[in-house]
Amino acid sequence: MDLDGFDDLLKNLDRMHDDIDDDVGEVVKKNTIEMTRQAAKNGQQRFNKGYATGYTVRKLDTNRVNKMHYKTLSPSEHSGFIEWGTRFMEGTMFLGDSFLKQRPQFLSDLERLVE
Repeated sequence: MDLDGFDDLLKNLDRMHDDIDDDVGEVVKKNTIEMTRQAAKNGQQRFNKGYATGYTVRKLDTNRVNKMHYKTLSPSEHSGFIEWGTRFMEGTMFLGDSFLKQRPQFLSDLERLVE
């Protein structure tokens, strides 16, 4: 059986696959950077207990893992204690809140891309 245009269809599907990967990568990158900015803003507003030096907020960074995988990192060893607290202090969410705030925008961007 001979299908006219089948090779062209396959080429177009491959091109579309590559293009969507690039577009999704840009959406992930943009939203991760925005989430990192929001986490830094949250930290500046909420770390007001008198012992804050600004180290955690200054060290927040966005890192690329691969084409469609970025992450927000806090290399300060105590940021988990700040976020979740300990038995001696309550947590002060700054990363979790920024994730929850950015999530609807991220999903909206992905839906717009697919449509």
